[in-house]
Amino acid sequence: MELVDTGLEGLNNMLGGGVPMGSSVLVLGSYGAGKTTLGIHFAYSGLVKGERVAYFSLEERKDSILKASKQYGMDLEPFVEKSLVLMNPGALEFVEMLKMKDNFKRSIEEENVSRVIVDSISIMMMAADSDILRRNILLNLSESLRDLGVTSLLIAETEVGQPYSSREKFAEFVVDGVISLQNIYNDKNGDEVSLIRILKMRFMNHDRRARPYIISDKGIQIMAKSDVFIG
Repeated sequence: MELVDTGLEGLNNMLGGGVPMGSSVLVLGSYGAGKTTLGIHFAYSGLVKGERVAYFSLEERKDSILKASKQYGMDLEPFVEKSLVLMNPGALEFVEMLKMKDNFKRSIEEENVSRVIVDSISIMMMAADSDILRRNILLNLSESLRDLGVTSLLIAETEVGQPYSSREKFAEFVVDGVISLQNIYNDKNGDEVSLIRILKMRFMNHDRRARPYIISDKGIQIMAKSDVFIG
């Protein structure tokens, strides 16, 4: 089984080498947990290997994504319009495209990419006007990515205090893997601990313990061999 480098050595170690090629992975987290940063790592890892990557940013503007990538030393700008397809569709526009599975599938197929990032599906789900539509567009997205054999990250917001499920509580059942990013705050002493946990990853005997991570000027750094201590 071929594995895909996530761009994070610590996460690769936790996974047992990387993400199985062709998998769709849900990245969960509340605001400030580093979800978009993880997406940048994943995109940059593919680009420097000569892969083509599609990045759908439904929340952040293109220039914000590019600025953040430069701050972390993973400059995406030189790849734009070459091997990076960086799109900034409106949420309603994205929902319309996903109403018909073949529309999204065709748009990805034409770009001939091997990695896809959607940041975030939570905005997309908010733009859908019924539970039936939300489920249909999510299924269309998941099935299209699987049919094309691309490896994808689908980023989703969580409610504070519920780090292990998406707001809509459905996406985790249609993907191959789920990774949780969580910030835990100690209001008594002002400490903060960030931890990452792999909740599921099909075909992999992955680490099931939560591990600490930090976000610095190099992006996310995961201490894959460290335990989490919460005061």
